Formats: sequence, structure tokens, C-alpha cells
Amino acid sequence: MSNFQEQLFGNQSFLQFTLANDSVVGKPSLLIGNNIQVELWDRGVLSVYPKGNSSVHSILLSVAVHGNETAPIEIIDQLVSDIFAGKIIPTHRLLIVIANPEAIKSNSREVDENMNRLFSPELSAASDESDERQRSRKLMAYSQAFFGKEADQKIHYDLHTAIRDSYYKQFAVSPNPVGSTVAERQYALLGQWGIEAILSTGEKSATYSAFTANYCGATSFTLELGKVKAFGENDLADFASVTTGLEDAITGNETVSGDEKLAQRFRVAGEVLKQTVDFRLCFPSNIANFTEFEIGEVLATDKDYQYVVSNSGERILFPNENVAIGQRALVIIRPL
Repeated sequence: MSNFQEQLFGNQSFLQFTLANDSVVGKPSLLIGNNIQVELWDRGVLSVYPKGNSSVHSILLSVAVHGNETAPIEIIDQLVSDIFAGKIIPTHRLLIVIANPEAIKSNSREVDENMNRLFSPELSAASDESDERQRSRKLMAYSQAFFGKEADQKIHYDLHTAIRDSYYKQFAVSPNPVGSTVAERQYALLGQWGIEAILSTGEKSATYSAFTANYCGATSFTLELGKVKAFGENDLADFASVTTGLEDAITGNETVSGDEKLAQRFRVAGEVLKQTVDFRLCFPSNIANFTEFEIGEVLATDKDYQYVVSNSGERILFPNENVAIGQRALVIIRPL
């Protein structure tokens, strides 16, 4: 552990400090090696930027919107330690967010609510609102403050792991308009990182990446990097390409090579909402993301409703019949 890290977090890592402290007094800051300024804005919210460099990108790295998705948390915790130790020297402005510390502590996806449905300024405040709702409001404010500064590019990578297996082990969801120069370059870079599929969606959403795309002007991605595992069970070698890609983005060393791997592209064809307690999915619970179905197959039923495949090439993503009534229980996708 570096002396700089000890000055800010004691004998703990960024993650350990975040889990051990319910709040942060003031905004502790420190100038570390290579003229890098670090500021702890809040519990689990760390700002890192090179002083005196005005021609920079703004890059937001977020993890633990769901507390049991441990591999991204471990990746980011190590990345922060490497920055303090001088092994990674940022050339761009960073905001690093551990989104839901209480869910991590309880070893659960969420404590009261799915945080990735709460990133919307349209959600009204209530006196009895959940901790996750209060936390998402803070993170929206921090994200707007961070992306409100002038930057060459504004990028957000929200790192996750999925509940179930996937035909494409690592994939991305993009809420950005298809065709922009920055987005297309990012698609190429993600292919080099080992991201096998990219889903473009114009659907209205209250995910963290959709918020930064729609309200902060960022090119944003939800990155699904594999399957949920407990702390200590992840083989970080499985994420080596993504880790290298993140380091290259931070240090300004990313390049699109001529022989880059191209991710398969998909678009959202529709969403199925859970309307009543009678909602059921009509396929095995262990079925993989991106599974393709034939025309005429029934995928979901509800009171006075059923979803039947009507077009060839339809596949499923994020099926979950245990969501709250009114929330998305299934995404229908097709090749772009």
C-alpha cells in the first residue's frame, strides 16, 4: 500500500474505507505523485485529475449499482490502488464511484430497491424514500457536477456482472444515438476489450448510464462483464482485456487498431413489463441471455396478456419475473 493511499484511507483500500465509513467529513484531498490531485467527494466517490492539464476527457467509472456484482468492484479497487502507487498515471479527469456500499455490505443485489431504476430526475422525493433512492440523487448530482466541466470527450463506463449466463459472455448496453463519431469509436474500442456484443437502445430508462447519456451529455455504456460471483471467487484473468482497456483510457494510450475485433450489434425491439402478480416467463429460469426463439413461441404471460414472438431473429435479454409490478421483466432484441 502506498504512503499516499495511507494518508487518505489509513491502512485500508478505497473499497475497505468505503464500507467501513458511513459518511465522509468535508472533502479530503491530496496531491499525489506526477501532480495528480485526488479528492474524496463522498463515501465511495473519488475524484482524480491531473493538475494543469486542460485538454482532457472526463471519464466516469462506476461499480456496485448492484452490490453483489463483485468482479467490477475488485477491478476498480485495484485500479485505485495502482493510481496511488504511481503504476497508473491518469492523463484524463476521473470520477470513480462505488454506488451502493450498503448492498455490498449485505452481500445483496439491493437493500430496498433496484438502484438501476432510480437514476431519473423525474422521480419525486418522499419522506420515507429508501437509502438507495437518496444515494441515487447524490450520485446524479455528483455526475452532473463532474460532466458539467469542459472536456474533449465525456465517457461513462458503468460496470456490472449479470445474474445469468450469456451467449455473449461480455456485452455492452448503449443508450447513445447510433452513428455519432465518438460512439462509433467507442464501439471499436470495446470490441478490442473483448466485448462481444453491443445493444443499442432508444428506450426511456432510469439506469445510471442512461442518465449520464441523456442528462450529462456523456457517451455511456452499461458493461456486463460475466456472471455474478462472490468476493474471492472471481478469476480476474478473465477480465484482463477490459482492465487493460480501462487503464489505456485513463492514461490516454487507447488506439483503434486496424485488426480490431468487431462486436455483434443488436437493437431493442421491445420490452415486456410485469403488469400484475400473475406475470410468468414461459422458458426455463436458467436460460442464457441472447437466446433466440422461433416465431410463434410464447415468451411471457400476464393477466389478459401474452407476448408471442412475431419476427425472426428475436432474442431475450435480462429476463426476471421477480421485478416489482410496473418494471421491465424482459427485453426483446434483434440484430441491428
